[in-house]
Amino acid sequence: MGYRIGTDIGGTCTDSTIMDDSGRVTIGKDLTTYPDFSQGIFDSLADATEDMDVDLPGLLAETDLFLHATSVGENALFEREGAETGLLTTAGFEETLHATRGGYGRWSGLPFEQVKDIINSDKPDPLLPRTSIEGLSERAYRDQIVEELDDQEVLDAVDSLVEDGVESVAGCLLWSFSSPEHEQRIKDLLAEHYPDLYVTVSSDVSPTMGEYERTSTTVLNAYLGPTAEEYLTNLQSTLSEYGFDGLLLLMFSHGGLVTQQDAIERPVGLMESGPVGGLLGSQFVANRRGIDNIISTDMGGTTFKVGVIDDNRIEYADEPMVGRHHYQFPKRDIHSIAVAGGSVISLEEGTNVPQVGPESAGSDPGPACYGRGGDRPTVTDVDLIQGYFSPEHFLGGNKEMDPDRAYEVFEEQIAEPLGKSTEEAAADIYKLTNSIIADLLRETTVEKGIDPRKFTLVSIGGAAGMHATSYARELGIPEVLVPYTASVNSALGLLSTDVTHEHIDVQGIEPPFDPDRINEVFGDLAATAREKLADEGFDADEITLERSINMRYQRQVHELLTPVEQSGRLSQADIAATVDRFEELYEQRYGEGSAFKEGGIEMTEFRVRGVGPLSTPDLQEHPVSESNPERARLGTKDMHFEAAGGRIDGALYDFEDLTPGDEITEPGVVLTPVTTIVVNPGDVARMDQFKNIRIGIQEGSYE
Repeated sequence: MGYRIGTDIGGTCTDSTIMDDSGRVTIGKDLTTYPDFSQGIFDSLADATEDMDVDLPGLLAETDLFLHATSVGENALFEREGAETGLLTTAGFEETLHATRGGYGRWSGLPFEQVKDIINSDKPDPLLPRTSIEGLSERAYRDQIVEELDDQEVLDAVDSLVEDGVESVAGCLLWSFSSPEHEQRIKDLLAEHYPDLYVTVSSDVSPTMGEYERTSTTVLNAYLGPTAEEYLTNLQSTLSEYGFDGLLLLMFSHGGLVTQQDAIERPVGLMESGPVGGLLGSQFVANRRGIDNIISTDMGGTTFKVGVIDDNRIEYADEPMVGRHHYQFPKRDIHSIAVAGGSVISLEEGTNVPQVGPESAGSDPGPACYGRGGDRPTVTDVDLIQGYFSPEHFLGGNKEMDPDRAYEVFEEQIAEPLGKSTEEAAADIYKLTNSIIADLLRETTVEKGIDPRKFTLVSIGGAAGMHATSYARELGIPEVLVPYTASVNSALGLLSTDVTHEHIDVQGIEPPFDPDRINEVFGDLAATAREKLADEGFDADEITLERSINMRYQRQVHELLTPVEQSGRLSQADIAATVDRFEELYEQRYGEGSAFKEGGIEMTEFRVRGVGPLSTPDLQEHPVSESNPERARLGTKDMHFEAAGGRIDGALYDFEDLTPGDEITEPGVVLTPVTTIVVNPGDVARMDQFKNIRIGIQEGSYE
């Protein structure tokens, strides 16, 4: 039997999902291990094999595809453990990286409360000092070389950087997206004279307009490159030692898989690949139930993330950013805030106003109730005080909890200073947490012209199940779907996607639009995409291409990526239909009546997404029987429900003893080996044929 494995390294836990040829899924989870991330991978896989008839070496020996998402890049960035990096740029533009976008750079990426604090806000610390930037006397303009590159000047500049300890070099020259010759020459020179240097140039990693963003992307890529190369090389070596001789593929933030070498050359694509995998996993599960309108909410230990899938379409992020550093690389649109299970609860000094996050207790020491030395209350401790945990059944009975410690630190640090009982204060913090999340959901739906009441909310991540039905109710969302793979859904998402490459050409085309010119641009990009996938072993007849165009109103700055829905050679009518689609998307984003074709529309960037399919078995279905949840009922315990007006006896259900068709109509919790699912009064929870829990919000009655 052949297996495919998906693994994702998160901030607190490492997740794994194993799928066999029949579509049967086995999941594993363990703590993320620092600094050796790979150990957490094999720990989570070992956890999964406990429910299988094969050990870890046997599993890997029979695995064809090992698919991986990792936060190694984010960790290197946040811990400032990337490579010593130097930058080669056009003379006279050495300040671009540090200038950012001027005043915008002082507050971009900050929470709203900090944006208002003008005095104390500042630009993010740059990844390299000004002394590590060398200007080169070359110049291009659009597609013309104005001043030739001096090879010796390049080598002298790199000599100086290397003497200062630089181990990675980024090259970003003006107009390199349309005239890449000089950057490619730099790459060739350094390959010859400095073969041990990691080198990246903007025309390879981000051939797009935007001088600052392109420079930031290239520097970020160079900063992360050596770390990514070492990590992925060691991972491949360790897998081989276990007997794995299949194909290792990495998840990119554009929602597709790439080879190990692609990931080493463009590690910036690994950023936030895990959350994107979670979004794709939500789509995969929901689509199996015929659901195309999806709000995916992912709540783990450190962050809450939301992505919207409208009519089965996932948008790209307008301005990707990591650690307040802008970058230009195709990335699916996911928004996040520092509110999650590990978020520390505190009181603002001087006002005693409760704060949720942004600091996190992480996995070590973790929440106070984990009994690992945590001495500050977290959202998870609040969930315990709410009554939603059953300590003797925590994570299938495999992990211990210390409820007394949770009560102690919460009472001392939160409840007593607020002059409230522990239970009353916990209920307030629980409601506050859900309100913060609901505000983010409004921002990503209502404020973009999307009616959340027409969507299904998919709840993923280890902590989301305890909150999803509450924030869904606040937005009028009628249904919550908690996948069987909820706490490892990002790993499942890897199993559902394909090998993918994004190819970009920057062209400024104004009306009247010439079909021949547009078809020529797309033709060149398509040829490149097909050649790339053919080199990776895909037959011409199985490759699919998706086309899109970035458009904007003339004299505006912000663009909208608009899909080209027609196939084949584009006619004048096809182009007109695409322009109409742009205006529809524009009004959806900015409000009815905001489109103004008479103002002039221009095309700025063309994209072709090449996809090489990896056949994914469909999820295993289980027979559905009449509802009989009593077999899974473990009893009751005291719980708080806002809809009940306080604390009541809530029911405990063991997920492992539920079968498809079972229906829960009373308030309580469903305890799974990897998460806990809250069923509020008036909600109805059902297990479907895939062992997902579907919850109808306020579908039933409660007295």
